[in-house]
Amino acid sequence: MEPPKPKPSKRLDLQGIRALAIIVVLGFHFFPEFCPNGFLGVDQFFVLSGFLMCMLLKRAENQSPCSLVSLFYSKRFKRILPLYLLIIFVAMICLYNFFPDTAIETNQESAIHALLFVSNRPKTVQEDYFQLVSIIRSISKLSCYQLSIAVDIFTHTWSLSVEIQFYFLVPFIFMIATKIPEKFRYGYYGIIGFISFVHFYTSPATVAFNSVFARIWQFLIGMVVYLLGISKSEFQYQVLINEEEGEPECKQLLGDEESQEVECCPNERFSMFLKYSQPAAFVSLICLICINLFPLALPATVVRPLVTMGTGFLMLISENNVILSNKVLTYIGDISYSLYLIHWPIYAYWKLTCDGNKYLLISALATSVILAIITYETYEKWYLKLSSTSIGLIVVVLFFLNVVVINKDEITDHIDSMGRNFSSLDNVTDDMTVDDAERLNHRWSVNDNRNLFDPTCVYENPKTPLGWCRHTGLSKTGKYKFATIGNSWTANHARMFYQECSSKAKSIMQGSAFGCEPLYPSAQSKMCKANFTDFEERIRKEKPDYAFIFTRYMSIGAPWPDKVKSFKDDPIYQTMKEQMLKFISNIKYKLYILDALPRINRGAISKIAPLIKNETDPVIIDNMLVRPHEYEMARKRHAQLVKDCKGKCVMVDYVPEFYNKETKTFRYFDERGFSYWTTPSHLSPRGIEHIRHLWTDICKKL
Repeated sequence: MEPPKPKPSKRLDLQGIRALAIIVVLGFHFFPEFCPNGFLGVDQFFVLSGFLMCMLLKRAENQSPCSLVSLFYSKRFKRILPLYLLIIFVAMICLYNFFPDTAIETNQESAIHALLFVSNRPKTVQEDYFQLVSIIRSISKLSCYQLSIAVDIFTHTWSLSVEIQFYFLVPFIFMIATKIPEKFRYGYYGIIGFISFVHFYTSPATVAFNSVFARIWQFLIGMVVYLLGISKSEFQYQVLINEEEGEPECKQLLGDEESQEVECCPNERFSMFLKYSQPAAFVSLICLICINLFPLALPATVVRPLVTMGTGFLMLISENNVILSNKVLTYIGDISYSLYLIHWPIYAYWKLTCDGNKYLLISALATSVILAIITYETYEKWYLKLSSTSIGLIVVVLFFLNVVVINKDEITDHIDSMGRNFSSLDNVTDDMTVDDAERLNHRWSVNDNRNLFDPTCVYENPKTPLGWCRHTGLSKTGKYKFATIGNSWTANHARMFYQECSSKAKSIMQGSAFGCEPLYPSAQSKMCKANFTDFEERIRKEKPDYAFIFTRYMSIGAPWPDKVKSFKDDPIYQTMKEQMLKFISNIKYKLYILDALPRINRGAISKIAPLIKNETDPVIIDNMLVRPHEYEMARKRHAQLVKDCKGKCVMVDYVPEFYNKETKTFRYFDERGFSYWTTPSHLSPRGIEHIRHLWTDICKKL
């Protein structure tokens, strides 16, 4: 008797399933309008991962518990970490050199989460990708720069985080199963899977999507498939033995005529299995492809369990499947890990070009595939042949390099600040040069979101500087109730306002809304309409003595609608007036409103200092920086608002502070090249210091 032929080192059909999964994920990310259900590919990855985990654990089940766990972790981390850490490192280098400044701060934090495998943690309002996309779509006509806030180049690492977190559970789930009688093991896995399944479908959508506990059922399906596959393989092996030795004919067990039962020989049952498994695999494969590639969005609550269980069923019967085992699919499966890690940062970069060029999108996809192939052929194949010690050294070095590159700005700032004494928000000293301006302009833009936090404010949502908060540490002699409201400019001015006005305040309530004006629901978006109402309700309940609106104009700068020639017929102004009257009816003394000034061309901020260094005419820089459109209409509406305000509205005008009378241009930088603006279109710390004296005077006169 000849021994059975050795099996391939890996099941080619599973690589084919992996290939189909990565293809639909790419379709979902790059062409969501054509592949809206491609997110289900990640669910398939989880099933495949469960299969692989169970295989590794089963092979080590005769080891001691300690050896089993250590062998499992060493094999999985050897496969995952070297490439994962390299991609984070390269992505951070590209982030600093090619991405807009506005993307850096958010992605530094995201890189830390990815490095620690906690990218699936609950997101803040600002971080929630899907919510930000809807916000941006609603106000995209106003400003394209906000796309940069929405793109996290490490968003896709959430699935790796879920998988790694399950690694810390699965060895113990498996070891408990080995202590249970074999006939009850499937029931044990079924109970755990059912609890996880219920948790998935009873939890909020964002929790269920990211929670490892809500995904256990998908991993367990893969594990059960592997265990069933072992039973099938043992049965097939026994059939081969019987065929070699000769199997006796089938016996017919006779009873009464109504209950005759035939016990078939093993080789006959195997023949029947082969007869029906391949057609069933083909049908299952077609069904999964149709669901994943269906051009209309299907309800996830229905298709997710179908695809998850369908993938498990297909894995059980697809071994040696001709379609799934073909060379093209299996090679795509081989590079799928590289492709998954590489494609999203490249897509994010395309997204940040802000023009939606479809030809460049196709180029981004092709680039992702080419880089994945290069990475797989050169790096993955190389490190997988190394010893565990060598790979451990690579992992330690890459982890250290990632920590350094993620925190490089803080390290640089610490070195540059040594021996200098700072006394203002901008940290600018008299001995600084244009080189310092270039560095700080970059840092102010990178740290823009971080600088919106005010340490004196107790936030209702401490994870974001936007929303509502109350300031603490106020003077005991203060006698006025203050309220500051607006868009993110309110948070942008918060520290300075507190420093100048807190001595007069017995309370300061602060409210800021992302991209929304308090006097008009910007772009009539659903979010801004809700904030518009919220501003009015908060002022009505607070009844402050003084209120201050810090807002960079958005919709209120729009021209008059067709056939409208007066404020009386202007719907934007009438909405502003109605809201203003509601405000002042609940404000005891005055409402201060920041008047409009021209916007900034954010892409030119990084060029200010280099151009100053090259002795470029400042007027040329002025014209390059300023976007003068619409601000005059916003100022006209404000001026009319003061007339209708019953003497309770005061305009705070920054135009004289930024307008150069000699050149008759707006000047948004100083003589050394320090920018007054950041790329997210806020005033920089230098800009805040430039207008501080206005608020010093205002607060003294209250």
